[in-house]
Order: sequence, then C-alpha cells, then structure tokens
Amino acid sequence: MWEIFIEYQLYPTYICELITAVAGIIYLKTNRIIRIDDRLLVYYFVFIFVFDLFAISYGLYGHVYDFKYLEFVRGTPFESHFWIYNILTIITTTAFTSYFVLQLESSGWKKIILGVTGVFIITTIISYFQNDVFFVATSPYAFIFGAFLISFAIGIFYLELISSDRILNFRSYLALYISIGLLVYKLSITPLFIFQSYIGISEDFRIVYNWVLKAGNIFMYSVFTFGFIKKLFELKTIKA
Repeated sequence: MWEIFIEYQLYPTYICELITAVAGIIYLKTNRIIRIDDRLLVYYFVFIFVFDLFAISYGLYGHVYDFKYLEFVRGTPFESHFWIYNILTIITTTAFTSYFVLQLESSGWKKIILGVTGVFIITTIISYFQNDVFFVATSPYAFIFGAFLISFAIGIFYLELISSDRILNFRSYLALYISIGLLVYKLSITPLFIFQSYIGISEDFRIVYNWVLKAGNIFMYSVFTFGFIKKLFELKTIKA
C-alpha cells in the first residue's frame, strides 16, 4: 500500500501538514500566553493531519487490499473515499472561517459571517444528497462556496486591520500569514474544481490538476509554517 503512496508522490502534502502541526505545537509550548484563536488553530492543524492521513490510507487500503477484514464496506457507497473529503470540506471551511471571525472586533460582521457559515453548512449537506455527489466526487459547490466564504471573512479581517491602529503591528499577527496562504490556495485551486469533470476525460488535465493541487498545498502549508516560525523568533527576541 505504501509503495503506491511513494510511487505516485502522494507524500509531499502530508509532510507539509506534519511540519505545520509540529511548528504550531512548538509555538504553543514556547509561548505561555497565547490567544485562544491561535491555540484552536494549532489543534486544528493536528486534527487535519490525522484526518487527511486517515482519508488517503482508507482510499489506498480499499484500492490495494479490497477492504480485507472490512468486508462490510464492499458494495456500499463507502468504498469510495470521496465522502471523507466532502466531510473535510465542511470542517475546513467552518474552522478557518471561525478563526477569522475570532480576529474581528465588529459584532455585526461576526454575526453576518457566522450566519453565512450556517447557510453554507446546511446548503452543502443538502447539495451532497440532492446531486448524489457525496460518494462519487469532490463537491464543486462545497469547495467554491467555501472558498468564497473564507475569502470574505479574510477580506473583512483586512478591512478592520487597515482601519484601526492594529495595522501598525500587522506583521505580528499570525492570522496575516494564515490569510495569505489561504487566499493564494483558494484563488489558484478553485478554478480547477469547476472543471474537475474533465479529469476522467483528459489525461493532460488530470496531470495539471494533480500538480497544481500539490503545489497549492505545499505553498499554503509552507506559509503557515513560516508564520509559526516568525512568531517563535519574535518570542525569542522579546525574551532576550
């Protein structure tokens, strides 16, 4: 099973996720006084690494061993691993949107964004089963709506940042680096999800899709890791 993992070079993204999670944990251990939003973010990165690794392991196990010892899965929609990633899309979007809501000072914007997040969760769940996409593919609706929602929350965060004294210390906000990684990733990957139906038709598109997705993940988690490292250097400077 792991031979395929190596052969198809599936590991770079998971290595980056692990590095980000470890950097976050070190940041928590080093900084005794830390914002609750940053603490929850680190917990999320640990969760996402475990969850994502489970998803790929589940898919590979079914492909290589045909669910040996898990025969009850055979012949059911759960043979596919897409349902795991569709659940993950809801979790990821909700987690990152909530993180940026915690950065805001305006209670009005908080309520609006949380309200739209609730609409996202409900309509996404409905779309999964209306279009029978939940078990057969990654849902374009969930990804595109999620990308819009995260980008909107980040945009409001930027507006508050530039309209207050917080802009004077903008480089010290971990949320700044999280936002940069997310925005570049969402803007580069979202167009591919619109045309993902071509994966089974065009081999060239499949290759481009896989490489852009991999590059986007590596870039995003690298920026996240950079943010944690920068915060660690700031802490050392303060202590010195």
